[in-house]
Amino acid sequence: MTKGLLVMQVFAKRVKTLSVFLVAIVLMALTACSDQSSNKDSPGTTAETTPSIPTIALSIDLWPGYYPSIIAKQKGFFEEQGLNVAVNMPGDTNKMLAQFAAGSIDAVAVALGDAILVTRQLPDVKVVLVSDESAGGDAVVSMHQDLSNLNEKSIGTNLGGFGELLIRTMLETQQTSVDSVRLVNVDASDVPKLLSVGQLDFGHTWEPYVSEVVAAGGNVVFSSAQTPGLIPDVVAFRGEFVAKHPDSVTKFLNAWFKAQQWWLENLDEGNQLVAEVTGQKAEDISLDGIKLLDRAQNTLTFNDFENKTGLPQVFATYNDFYLNLGILSRPADVQKVLASEFYTASP
Repeated sequence: MTKGLLVMQVFAKRVKTLSVFLVAIVLMALTACSDQSSNKDSPGTTAETTPSIPTIALSIDLWPGYYPSIIAKQKGFFEEQGLNVAVNMPGDTNKMLAQFAAGSIDAVAVALGDAILVTRQLPDVKVVLVSDESAGGDAVVSMHQDLSNLNEKSIGTNLGGFGELLIRTMLETQQTSVDSVRLVNVDASDVPKLLSVGQLDFGHTWEPYVSEVVAAGGNVVFSSAQTPGLIPDVVAFRGEFVAKHPDSVTKFLNAWFKAQQWWLENLDEGNQLVAEVTGQKAEDISLDGIKLLDRAQNTLTFNDFENKTGLPQVFATYNDFYLNLGILSRPADVQKVLASEFYTASP
């Protein structure tokens, strides 16, 4: 079962199947008759002395780190900033990224790895926000007790994305060569079944599948809690939008951080708001294993060039990962992609 089929049942993460994404990009390019940019001025506004405020078309995956956008919309925080933000949930990450590259949406909430991959079609992508970090939300599960014997074992994940990077990092911690195991391209939803019938030894997944494996007698043997900063989720805008409407991006961030703080202070009410929009059950919405990043934490990570958990260093890690696999032919430009100018001074 793909994420697209699961998104209205449980909170799900980002699916990153490189080949499907590339096909989606091609199809979008072939079918688009013109650039359908949604950066339209709001009806009834004028631009005699100041630029009119655009409608911001934002698409998100169903993942709790992105839910401040839903809360900001529902609570009127975007409106307070004078913004009209349309929050969409396509339920298909690859289609969403293709639309973003083609220009039919202004911004996306995706994993950093996806934002970096989009630079191949859209070099001026601007990452303006780290919404959250996976801090245990991603897990490697197994019917084995631990990682004591990985040689010749089969390990399933969505190859070519953050899941494979997590697996490779896990192998490094165990001083195990990638060549000594068998990596298998597997959807997270299939991991419990494949483990139960012995077709996999280990698998990368997330809730509710982690609990399914544990209930069947399996174990969590590794998680993103052991790889701080490795899996950040971000909001990325098209560069042309940021260049034309920098004030709107600042206001967007103001509303986002206000919504984030309000949610943390009103979890039950916030979960209910999100549930009403997404169709989930409020009790199924959880921040377990997810670390939301506020404005101060964004300021730190955007400008931390020294530590491996700082955003520039994590960006470099993904660059190296994609270059080594031949997915990127040249590194994405970290200084151009990371819009640290929004975190150089207090708002």
